Amino acid sequence: MIQRIFLDLDDTCNTLAMHVLYCAGCKVDPRDYTQHPAQFGYEVHRAANYLLGREKFAGNAQFWRTITRTNWAECPTSEIFPWVLHKAARLVGRENVCLATRPTDCPECAAGKLDWIHRVMPAWTHHQYAITPCKHLLARPGALLIDDHEDNIRRFENEGGHGALVPRPWNRLRQCDPFEAIEAQLENLSDSCGFTLSGLGGVDVVCVGAT
Repeated sequence: MIQRIFLDLDDTCNTLAMHVLYCAGCKVDPRDYTQHPAQFGYEVHRAANYLLGREKFAGNAQFWRTITRTNWAECPTSEIFPWVLHKAARLVGRENVCLATRPTDCPECAAGKLDWIHRVMPAWTHHQYAITPCKHLLARPGALLIDDHEDNIRRFENEGGHGALVPRPWNRLRQCDPFEAIEAQLENLSDSCGFTLSGLGGVDVVCVGAT
């Protein structure tokens, strides 16, 4: 039975990949994933170089060093954000939902993520978060990770947890509708783990902060 849900922030609750490309000077809509050059996968510096038409960034580390605390804090919310947060809370109760997000090596990243949480997320989440590069350490039987990164899901499942992958241009569900794909994965989990999905049909909207 699913008892606790860990909810990813970047590219799940927000549109980080598109936002940082926009911050780097690329001519993209910071909310529109259809403008992401999917062939570069997680290598955001290569995506940026391609969109800029020049080799501005030598590697991912150099790229992420250009992203400021303000950039992290001002990231737009995603299309699924209110819906997926509300579903998680309805499944296991607010007290059993924890935000889980991986920082870069720069302390400004963690600070900006916390700024984002306090500015955008509802107050009940403000002391329910884990900023860690090791999400798999949170895994246990009865725990579910909702995340866009296939490797995070794989490691979480290898440690005994469960995963639901958010469709994004860099993962195997890239062609899927995010709402439908997450709903289908939750349905599969309900069959295998026995948690109840009663009342989860449709798109629920809750009042939270906006960007």
